[in-house]
Amino acid sequence: MILAGIIIVVVILVLVKIFIFSVKPDRQNPSAANPAINVECYIARDTSVNYQLETIGTIRANEQVEIVSEINRKITAIFLQEGASVSKGQLLFKLDDADITARINKLSIEEKLAGANESREKILLTKGGISQERYDIVSNLRQTLLAEIEVLKVDLAKTEIRAPFAGKIGLRNVSEGTLVNPTVILANLVDISRIKLDFSIPERYAGDLKVGSEIRFRTDYQDSDRTAIVEAIEPAVDLKTRTLLVRAVAPNRDGKLVAGTSARVSLTLKEMNKAVFVPTSALIPSIRGYSVFIARNGIALSTLVKTGIRSRDYVQVLDGLQVGDTIVTTNLLRIKNESSIKVLKIN
Repeated sequence: MILAGIIIVVVILVLVKIFIFSVKPDRQNPSAANPAINVECYIARDTSVNYQLETIGTIRANEQVEIVSEINRKITAIFLQEGASVSKGQLLFKLDDADITARINKLSIEEKLAGANESREKILLTKGGISQERYDIVSNLRQTLLAEIEVLKVDLAKTEIRAPFAGKIGLRNVSEGTLVNPTVILANLVDISRIKLDFSIPERYAGDLKVGSEIRFRTDYQDSDRTAIVEAIEPAVDLKTRTLLVRAVAPNRDGKLVAGTSARVSLTLKEMNKAVFVPTSALIPSIRGYSVFIARNGIALSTLVKTGIRSRDYVQVLDGLQVGDTIVTTNLLRIKNESSIKVLKIN
C-alpha cells in the first residue's frame, strides 16, 4: 500500500511538471509573448511655417453719430427717409424759427436806421457840428445791433439740423410737432462705406504686429474671407486682460458688413524657418513635461522634448528631436519604452 501511494504521488508530480513546461513562454522566441504593436509614424523635418493667431473682433462703423438738437425747439419739418443714404450737409430736420426770424427782422430795421444816423453824424463831425464822443455813441449803437443780429443768425442756423457726414440714416424717433431738446435722439447716422475692426492680441505678441499688416476675417453671415489693414495699435497694454487693442480697416463698398457684429480674425504674426513641428497627437504629457516615442530598429524609445508654439494640429519642438527622427503617432497608450513596434505607415 505504501509503495502504491508513492507511485501515485510521483505520477502526479510528473504530470504537474509537464503542464508547467507546456505553458511556459518560449524563451527562444520572445516575440511570441510580446508581439510587435502596429503603429503609424511621422518623420521630423525642417519646416517653414507662418505662425497664425485667431481671435474674435468687433466690427464698427467708420463714423457713427446720434443726431440731436442743440436747442429746445419744436420740429416743423422732416426731410429724411428712414434707411436712406444722405450726403454731407443735407438738411434732415427743420425746427421752429418764427421768433428768431422776427427778432432778426426787427434788429435789421433798427440797424438800418442806426446806419443812417451814423452817416449824418459823420458829416456833422467833419464840419465840427458835433463832438467825437457823440459820434462814437451813435456808431457803437449800430455795431451793437449788428452783433445781436449775428448772434440770432447762429441760433437760426441751429434750427436746421444737417448731416455732419455722408452715410446711411437709421430709424427716426420723432415726428413733426415734437418738442425736442439736446437729450432727445432724433435718429442715428452711420457711415459704413468702410468699417473698423477692433480686436485684441496677447501682450506676448505686441512686437510682432505692425501698422500696415494685413489680416483676414470672416463673419457668421458671410461665407468668404475678407482682408483688412492694421491702421492703429493701442500704445499701452490693458492691465486687466494683459492684451493689446488693435484696429484694422476694410472697405465695405457692398454694404454687407454690419456695424456691431463680431468677426473671427486670423493674422500672421511671424514666419519661422527651419522649425521642427510634429503632430500634437504624438505628445505624451507627464509630470516631467512632454515626451514622444522615437521609432528605431523596430523599438519605441521614449524621449523628453521641449515644446514651443502650437497650432490646432502641430506643435513646435525646440529640443529633444533631430531632423529625420521617426515619431510614433498612434497606439501610444499600448506602448512602453523599448516596446517592439511595427511601422505600418509613415507620414
